[in-house]
Amino acid sequence: MNDLGLYIHVPFCKHACPYCDFYKVELRAIPAATRLAFIDVVQQEFLLHVTANPGLVERRLESIYFGGGTPSTLKPEQVGDFVTFLKSSFAGAPTAEVTLEANPENLTPARCAKWRRAGINRLSIGVQTFADRHLERLERLHRVDVIGEAVANARAAGFDNLSLDLMFALPDQTMEEWRESLRRAVELQPDHLSFYGLTYHEHTPFFDDLQNGALHELDEDLQAEMYLAGCEYLRAQGFEHYEISNFAKPGKRSHHNQRYWSRGDVLGLGPGAHSNLGAQRWSVPEELESWQEAVGENMLLKAGEEPLTRQQQDGERLFTALRRVEGISRTESKRLHEAAMAWYQANADDVAGYALVDGDAFRLTEIGWLVSDAIIRDVMKLLRRK
Repeated sequence: MNDLGLYIHVPFCKHACPYCDFYKVELRAIPAATRLAFIDVVQQEFLLHVTANPGLVERRLESIYFGGGTPSTLKPEQVGDFVTFLKSSFAGAPTAEVTLEANPENLTPARCAKWRRAGINRLSIGVQTFADRHLERLERLHRVDVIGEAVANARAAGFDNLSLDLMFALPDQTMEEWRESLRRAVELQPDHLSFYGLTYHEHTPFFDDLQNGALHELDEDLQAEMYLAGCEYLRAQGFEHYEISNFAKPGKRSHHNQRYWSRGDVLGLGPGAHSNLGAQRWSVPEELESWQEAVGENMLLKAGEEPLTRQQQDGERLFTALRRVEGISRTESKRLHEAAMAWYQANADDVAGYALVDGDAFRLTEIGWLVSDAIIRDVMKLLRRK
């Protein structure tokens, strides 16, 4: 593909959530000037990439995604200037999807209007849950009563593409609470909805609490029931389940998400950002000051830069394809399709309901997505034997 996506990792948070393993720094721990200079440094980093690879700007810019961290802690005016600069830098970019991750407490009427003027045309709002007791446990800064206000403010500012993020399998969460979160989220009429099961990542406070018994992971069977109940409910409400954790109203799939799951090229900017261009993969080290200093000295910091081997490319292609509702087709990759079909035929009696053949594509069902890692491992074993 000749198009390109940009991902900008904004590491700033007013408060670091105890379950999050993304790179972040709390605003109180850094000088205000560091945050104010961030966009200028990102712009310089982008220009260094263009100097090293001029062909980048000859491509069509399809999507820009500000993730984090909490990108809504930035000044909208600075982001607006940067978005304008990016669009003017590429051969084609007028219809690019421009997403900003935002927290409900940041979406006041004034700030929503500023974000819209800044060229943001899609908001991804970190709701997480509609139960105040869980928001408090997650150490989120908003409460349920501001969620509806945030969505209303965004709509009033002209946003016609809104996504809500939810979490399930929270400590002590009941099925009734999960269903209520789903119901209240749909009631707000989002265009897109993502939900994720809580994961206890190493080196996070939640993981430490799990290890010392202060927290208890929800029963696996209940987690699976929650996932499938969410899938069923959202489909009944007119959402298309297009990827394991993502649901969209017709025409509202996330361009950014689809780039990753179709292995499209993405250039990552900012500390902690990941890039994939063709078979090349690298990340920017997770260290704000080192990143700033290197860019200031006209250097690009890259960690783990190396081309993927054929086996790594096969694994990545299989992993991303089987997360999508389209699955893996024979047209897309004859080798991977044949390996997946060999696994399917060899296990036909045991995998009913987990996988299916849909035209010339092999894909997983919603139940199959629950055990997708194990299925992908088995298919890769067959592929290596061949």
